[in-house]
Parts: sequence; structure tokens; C-alpha cells
Amino acid sequence: MKKRLSAGRFDAGLAIKLCLALSLALAPGAGTGGAAFAADGAKAPGESLPVERYALYVASNSGGAGRATLRYAVTDASRLAATMFEIGGVKPENSIILSDPSKGEIDAAFRALGAAVEKNKGKAKRTEFLFYYSGHSDETEFLLGDDAYPYPELKAALTKVPTDVHVVMLDSCYSGNFIRSKGGSREKPFLVDDSSVVQGHAYLSSSSETEASQESDAIQASYFTQALVTGLRGAADANMDGKVSLNELYYYAFNQTLSQTETALAGPQHPSYNITLVGSGDLVLTDITQAEATLVFPKAAEGRFFLRAPGGQLVSEINKIKGTELVLALSAGVYQVTVLNAQKTFQDTIYLPDGSRFALDMTGFSEIPKGFARIRGPEEKAREVPEEEPDRELVPFTISLVPGLMAPGTPKDDVNISLGLFMAQNHDVTGMQVSAFGGFITGSLTGIQASGFMNTLSGDMTGIQGAGFMNVLSGGGDAIGIQGAGFMNIASGDFDGIQGAGFMNTVSGHARWFQGAGFMNIAGQGFSGAQYAGFLNIAPSTSNGVQISGFLNVAGTLNGVQIGVINVAKEVNGLPIGVLNFIADGVMSTSVWWDGDDNVWLQYQGGSKYLFTTALIGGSNDFSGSRFAFGYGIGTKLGEPTGISIDLELIAKQYFDSAAMKSLESRIDAIRDAYSGVQDGTSEAEERDDEIMRAVGDVLENWLVPSMRATLNLNFTKHFGIFAGVSMDVHIIGFNDAAFASGRSEAPKPLWNDSTEMYQSFFFGIRF
Repeated sequence: MKKRLSAGRFDAGLAIKLCLALSLALAPGAGTGGAAFAADGAKAPGESLPVERYALYVASNSGGAGRATLRYAVTDASRLAATMFEIGGVKPENSIILSDPSKGEIDAAFRALGAAVEKNKGKAKRTEFLFYYSGHSDETEFLLGDDAYPYPELKAALTKVPTDVHVVMLDSCYSGNFIRSKGGSREKPFLVDDSSVVQGHAYLSSSSETEASQESDAIQASYFTQALVTGLRGAADANMDGKVSLNELYYYAFNQTLSQTETALAGPQHPSYNITLVGSGDLVLTDITQAEATLVFPKAAEGRFFLRAPGGQLVSEINKIKGTELVLALSAGVYQVTVLNAQKTFQDTIYLPDGSRFALDMTGFSEIPKGFARIRGPEEKAREVPEEEPDRELVPFTISLVPGLMAPGTPKDDVNISLGLFMAQNHDVTGMQVSAFGGFITGSLTGIQASGFMNTLSGDMTGIQGAGFMNVLSGGGDAIGIQGAGFMNIASGDFDGIQGAGFMNTVSGHARWFQGAGFMNIAGQGFSGAQYAGFLNIAPSTSNGVQISGFLNVAGTLNGVQIGVINVAKEVNGLPIGVLNFIADGVMSTSVWWDGDDNVWLQYQGGSKYLFTTALIGGSNDFSGSRFAFGYGIGTKLGEPTGISIDLELIAKQYFDSAAMKSLESRIDAIRDAYSGVQDGTSEAEERDDEIMRAVGDVLENWLVPSMRATLNLNFTKHFGIFAGVSMDVHIIGFNDAAFASGRSEAPKPLWNDSTEMYQSFFFGIRF
């Protein structure tokens, strides 16, 4: 199964190359994600170009027949990608994430990124490429389900990406073989080199050439990637300079991975490295100061800290030693903080506003269960059962009143059919769980979970959750199927299927197919399909499809259509359709202009270059209020945001003058006088209201003007320029006569027969 993830704008195959090329063509040199990163050395005289970073993240949960399916390879890749986007300088348009791909799809991604680097050649002082793999492997190749990627071919593909620096991170069994077969030794230490460039490669692997790599249910991640993400967010910042370097990251990841796996059934992991970099200063990977918010662990704090986002997704795990301060870079939001020491486990919930520096102050916590590990190589079946994991029996049918009071079996058993007279609790359900009030599944669901009030599921889901109030999928596992609730649906991982709720749907990962809610939909890592909400849709990452809301749509990068009263996005490769569109990488400008009919206008244009909307308001330039108007229209732009461009627009303008408004007021007063004494809610009151609406409609009709505009823009910057153009207002004789009775400086030109004529007017203005 392939999923689109947070930092990438591409799925797989040839579409990767085409989409990347299209995005770069639409926004050459543009990019809003991340900061420019460089080595910690002095800049050369006159140096001004940034460092440009590119990244390919590959995740494969499936290792083929005979190997356990991993749970966290995809989420590991997504978390690393999000970290490098937030504080690692990797722009969304330079990033690709592949979920369970074939070898051909990976090769296509390499080619697409290589083409992007070539296209931007000369626009950066240095280019860097990050390759990350999370999944199965053996001594000679990556194991991609029924496909494979041999190490020699991978190295050849890496070298074809023409960047100055290659950083490779491998989280799979025996990945040390990839490093060892490279040969060579570490060259002149780049920490103290005084040359002016940084070039070469750095390979980091999760294990040696003879060791298995492991993931854990307790941390819902692999040990190595968990250490990488936590280290990059600040835990590896040994010298407390606010930046995490390559050397700092490796030493932190080595120590953390080894300490976590020393007593594991699969044996300890020893991360390996091969660094062949030359240049000035250490290679900085992340800048903590670029984060939306920072969490400060004071010197007095100690223990193992777990930070989880809403829905239970693990963000970071830190082994904090007393006596040292630690700063962690995080996104703004709400987090659950859990700390374990030798005796107890404590827990708290904190809120980090955007731009905040929050000092942790610990309070009471609750205990969490221990998990078990799966290894990422050819011996998974033999080692898959953990030391403390109890045997579970399959019970065909069970009935319960409340959790713990059930027959036959226990809540730890797997069941086919579970009936709860009030509440039901089971581990894995393959079939159906039905309860009058609440249903709880601590493992996975393959089938149906239905209750009158609420369902919760902690593992994977393939099927249907249906509840009168709320469905919660909290384990961050794969979800395929339908969530239907009268109030709210929550999924903490990726969700493929349909979410339908009377109030709100939330997916912390990537939502695929359809979200429909009466009030709000949220897809934390973007969506592929459609979002439909009565009020608000939110998809802050890259998405593909349609957003439709009764009021507001918010998106990161959207490849598709936005339909709402207000649309907000960083980038729309498609059509934003709304009253007001705010597209950061599109058309977004305010203008003041004057026309030849002695009117002054204020307008806002927003949308993509292919389709933008125009809202305007104006009146006579003497500001007497004797004549005023407002209008709305659509247009398209020929040309680029800077330089020369042409706008072509269709606009409907609604004119008024003071005499017309006074006449309308008198007519409405006369209608109300004729119906004086009529009570609201009666048929007479409905007739009165109908007459008032007809009176308003007559005025609007008489003063409505269809218009066509052509504008020549001279743009000095994206948000400043001057323009001039011609407007052609259409007079339909017998329809909108009042709007043309006065105030026109030019004589009309006849159009169709004698029923329509056109008034031409020239205008000029300033754009901001």
C-alpha cells in the first residue's frame, strides 16, 4: 500500500518526476519551507547564496514472505521528514517521501531530484542531499516487499544526484554492510579544516554488518530513527549552541540506540558511520532557533521523558540526566509529557504557543504499559514474541457486561464476535464487536466495531468503526475503511477510507479518500481525495484533491481545487474558488486605481495565476457619496509575479447613487405602511416580505453592470507595481439603464443589434 506523507508532494513512479518538474517550473527559485543552512565556518567575502537541500525518504513496512510486517517504518520516515522541514532547511518542493515503493519508483525519485538539482544549478553556494531508508534489508540489499534494491545499485544512484554533499541514513538490519562495502577511510577532519567548501559524503547506519535493527511498540518507532529525530530536535546539541551538527547527531544516536537495545532479545545495536567530508566547520543539520517553539528541560529534571502529540503519536524520547539543561525544538501545539524513573511514571499535558520558550515544570503522571520489539531482517519470525508478551487464545464468541466481566475468555484474548451488553473490551477483533455503550479494542480490528456511544481502537484497523458519539483510533497504526460518528472521529496515524461525522474529523497523519463533517475536518499530514465541511477544512501539509467548505479552507500545498468563502494556502497548483483567496505563492495583492469616469477604486486580488478572484469597492473621486459601487469577478494572469504581466478578467459591478437609495427607502416604507398591523408569520407578512425583496431586486438589476477588463502590469516586486488597462462595461438596454443614466465620459459603442452597447473606460493604478 502506498501513501502520501507529510513532507513530500509526490507519490511514486513517473508521476514523481513529472510533478517535481511542474512544481519547479511554476515557482522557479521559490521556496518557503525551512531556512538556509551552512557549515559553522566564516562566510567567504561577498557570499550571499543559500545552501539548498534535497531529500528522499523511503519507507517499507513489508519485507516480503517470511518476514514480520513492520509497523513504524512509514511513520519513522514521516517524522524525520517533518523535522528536517521544520528546522533542517529542506523545502517541501525539494522533498519526496515514498511509502512501500518498488525499486523502479525509487529510481524515478532519484532521477526527479537529480533533475531538480540540475535545474537550480548556480542558485546555491552549496547543495546537499539527504537519503533516508527505513525498512527491511539483508547483507546485500534493501528488501522492498517482493522487490529488492542491491547496495551497489543504490550507491550508483546516490552518486548520480549531483549535489556537493550526500548524507545517507539507513535504519534496517545489517545496514553496516552498505557502509563497509564502500571502502576507504575517513579523510581530513572537516571539524578543523580551513578550506572554503564542504564536499563529500556521510553514511550513518542503524546497526553493524552483523546486527539486526529493531522497532518497539513502547516508543512506536525504531530505536535508531527515534534517536535521530530526538537528537535533531536538540537532544544531541552537546555544546548548547542551538545547532545540531553531523558529529553531534551520530554520537547521540549511537549512545541512545545502544542503551535502548543492550538487553533486547534481538541483541544490541551498534550504529555505524563512514564520513568522508572536507571543508570548513562541522556540517550543521538542524537549527533549533528556527523552531516554532522550544521546550526547556531544567537542570533538576531527570528520567526518561516521552513527548506525544494529541492522539498518542510519539514526538520525542529523551533520557535526561540531572544537572544539565536541555532544549528541544518542537512545533507549536499541545503535548502529553510522560517521565519514567526507577519507581514511578508521571504525566502532564502542556501547551506550547507559537514563538514560545517553555520551561518544563513537572507534576503528577500515570503509568504506561511496556511493549515489545520486532527486528528488521531475515530472522523476525523466530524473535517476534517478546519476553513478557502473554499467549493469547482465539475466542470465537464472547459476551460481556463491562470490561473484565465477560465469558468466555478475558480482555487479552483475540475474538471473532464480541457482544457487550454495556461495554466490551478485547485485544484483536477479527469479525465484529458490538456494544450498547462503548467498545474498546487494545490491538487491531479487521471487521466492524459498533457502539451506541464511543469506540476506541489502539492498533491497526481494516474495516468499520461506527458510533453514536465518537470513534478514536489512537495507536498511530494503519487504518483502512470507514469511521462514522454522530459527533467526532479521531485517527492518530494515516487513514485510507471515509470519515463522516456530524461535528469534526481529525487525522494526525495523511488522509486518503474522503473526510466529511458538519463543522471541521483536519488532516495533519495532508490528504489525497476530498475534504468537505460545513465550516472549516485544515490540511497544513501537501495535499491532492478538493477542499470544499461553507466558510474557510486552509492548506499547505494543494494540488487541486479549493472551494469556500475564504481560501488560505501556501501554494495551490490548481483552482482556488472563493470570495477571498490568500495564496502565498500565487496572486495576492491590494490595489488602488482611478478610471476615466472620475471614480476611485480599492480592490483585492487573490488566487493562483491560472484563476484568481477580484473584490473591489469604489465611488466618485470627490468622495461625496453621490455614486458608489462594489464588484466581484474572476481572472487569469499571463506572465510572472515580477516583470511584465497581463490580467484578463470578467467582473460584475453593482452601482448605486444616493437618489436611487432614497427612492428604494421610500418604496420600502410605502410597502410596510400598506401592510401595517400584519403579524409576522402570517401569509400577509410573507407577501409583504416578497414585495420588499422585489423592490430591492429591481434596484439591483437596474444598477448591475457586467464588465470585461484587460490590465497591463509592470511589477517591480511581487507585491509592488503599477498598472494600466481598459474596462468595457456592458449596457443591456431595458435591464440596467439606471447605471448608465449619468457619469459616463465616453460615448457608447453598439454591440448586438440595438439591444446592447458598450462603454469603454481607461484606468491606471498602484499595486501593493
